Amino acid sequence: MDAATGKVRWRTPRQTVVTAYSTPCLFEADGQKPVLIFNSQAHGISAIDPDNGKVVWEYTKAFDKRSVSSPVIASGLIIGSCGSGGGGNYIVAVRPGTPAKGIEPKLAYEIRKSAPYVPTSVSLGDLLFLWSDAGIVSCVHAPTGEIRWQERVGGGKDSFFGSPICVDGRLYCISSTGTVYVVAASEEFKELGQYPFGELAHTTPSVADGRLYIRTASHVISIGGKAKAVSLK
Repeated sequence: MDAATGKVRWRTPRQTVVTAYSTPCLFEADGQKPVLIFNSQAHGISAIDPDNGKVVWEYTKAFDKRSVSSPVIASGLIIGSCGSGGGGNYIVAVRPGTPAKGIEPKLAYEIRKSAPYVPTSVSLGDLLFLWSDAGIVSCVHAPTGEIRWQERVGGGKDSFFGSPICVDGRLYCISSTGTVYVVAASEEFKELGQYPFGELAHTTPSVADGRLYIRTASHVISIGGKAKAVSLK
């Protein structure tokens, strides 16, 4: 869409197998034009030109189940996941294609142990952090797919529908029961804290101006930053 006028600039048809909930992201390889990355069971991982909607490359064999989490860029690889409520979740890492050089996209590796279905992964440098729906957190060496550690938070009593975020070397993720778990984003597992709010939460925390914002079923909670006077006028 043209943001100023609302006019449709282009429309690219897509096949449908099952509904996908994945949100696209922007990928820009060194010296190459940026592309939009989309995940779905029908198309796998697609790279689309944001100027005209043309498919630049596509790895159609990525997923055999629904894609809910959003794509993540880690060490030059495209990371995506698929799964179902009944299990069978897995992560794929795909090396992007370069049509100008005749290079097709290629599978770099898969991770099938304790892979997330709903939560989106997060990367920090060459580390990729997976946070499964059951609360199993994995630290992966993104270039190779080697699992550096894999630990469960919350003692297995919590499930997760929101995604982790990384702030100042820490991972924050809120469980469906409203407990925020904090884990060090490092090659050594360290659970740094648990902060229960006691309300249903299916959301991802966000950060702005030094504040952490959390939305539960009935509240929006702001943590940190400097207190500001609020005018009721």
